[in-house]
Amino acid sequence: MSLAELPVLERARAVYADGSLLEWRPLNGLQRMMLRWEQFCPLNAAHVLTLSGSVTASSLGDAVRAALGRHFPLPAEVCTGGNRMRCGVRLGQGGDVELTVSSVHRQPELAIAGVLDRELNRYFPGGLHWPFRFHAICETADRWHLVVVYRHAFMDSRGISALCRSVLRVLRGFELTEPAPGFAPDLSSIVPAFSDSAAARHSVVSVSREIFHGLGSWRAQQRFAGPDRCVTGVESESLSLSGVLQSARSLGVTVQDLLLAAMHDSLSQMSLVTGRRQRIGLYTPVDLRQETVPPVPEASGQVLGGYTLRLPRERGGSFADLAKRVSRESQAIKRSGHYRLYERHLSFMTAVWDRLSHRANEVAGPFLAPVAALASNVNLNVFFEDELQSGQLLDYSRYTGTGIMTSMMVGLTTCGANCRISTTHHSTLFAESEIRELRRRVCCRLLGEFQQL
Repeated sequence: MSLAELPVLERARAVYADGSLLEWRPLNGLQRMMLRWEQFCPLNAAHVLTLSGSVTASSLGDAVRAALGRHFPLPAEVCTGGNRMRCGVRLGQGGDVELTVSSVHRQPELAIAGVLDRELNRYFPGGLHWPFRFHAICETADRWHLVVVYRHAFMDSRGISALCRSVLRVLRGFELTEPAPGFAPDLSSIVPAFSDSAAARHSVVSVSREIFHGLGSWRAQQRFAGPDRCVTGVESESLSLSGVLQSARSLGVTVQDLLLAAMHDSLSQMSLVTGRRQRIGLYTPVDLRQETVPPVPEASGQVLGGYTLRLPRERGGSFADLAKRVSRESQAIKRSGHYRLYERHLSFMTAVWDRLSHRANEVAGPFLAPVAALASNVNLNVFFEDELQSGQLLDYSRYTGTGIMTSMMVGLTTCGANCRISTTHHSTLFAESEIRELRRRVCCRLLGEFQQL
């Protein structure tokens, strides 16, 4: 009998003998805040993988179920109040995971864009449910696209990449013999110095500083009528990894800092960035897995810190100087360790959020600490080394819903010899032509065009 055919409770006991997923687990501050943002719009994310090799709809379905059996074998639920979660154990509830298979004969990117634009704007159900949806798009007999949509409050990008890697390994005929990863513990128990009194003081100071600077930061205003939807860029650009690395080296900065500088530069040139608010807030997440004790490399859940740069808008200045300034500020934040307290900031903000009305949250949240863009940079070359060397994984891109706090998102994903730039934005805030121009400028900066554009 296959794993998918086992009764739900027996299946959980077979895979998670210690019951680690069956017990209520406290949500961290980021997860709690995400659930509150979902009051206004879905907060989903998606990874898109391009696969080659011998794949069929049946084999892909079996691989997805086997991977879920290791990583997340049961539907999940959130308790009343939204501050704890677990895998559910009620028999006969939750149904099977959603897996849709389709075929395209040309322009698969349009089919993928259609799936993304639909799924990023589609709520996951309440109660006991699978926090994943899978779409398999067959382009040719040996070329498939797998779209993995997930509810972001339950999982972060690294957890989904681990799930995807398990899918690929099953497709290559390997058995998943590694121990099940389970949920990540609460950050206060695994991040060094997270709970000491000095951290508490730093947290209060950092939150106050964030609000103070946020009051002087630009926020995108609604410009277009109609329902607000999360829109993905159809023409995600592929860049040469060697070209991006050379650009960063020539300035003496990291690829992450180069991406942040390119985003700041591109937003500064937008004509809609007007008014007295002249700072541009750029948020970037930081994976804390390598800093935790013990490390939690594949655990489900959010294991993220983060920080926001709020540099004044500049026009006509040197891009090289901007990149070096971004680098100095980023390095100072990393040396201080304040990025580890991001989850703690959000724990504080959820307490404030819950005391305000729905309308007050809708208006005050984006107004107090507006973020112009979320910038996420992930290099998957080591993580997917075997899949890349075997030729099974051809491409990988990531898309994230932005919620009400962030105007847009740009993702830089390194896979093999290329980097993929992808964007999502609010349909009521930006025109698609503006986002295309922004992506063009970002790509030019990443590839070393540092003069005036």
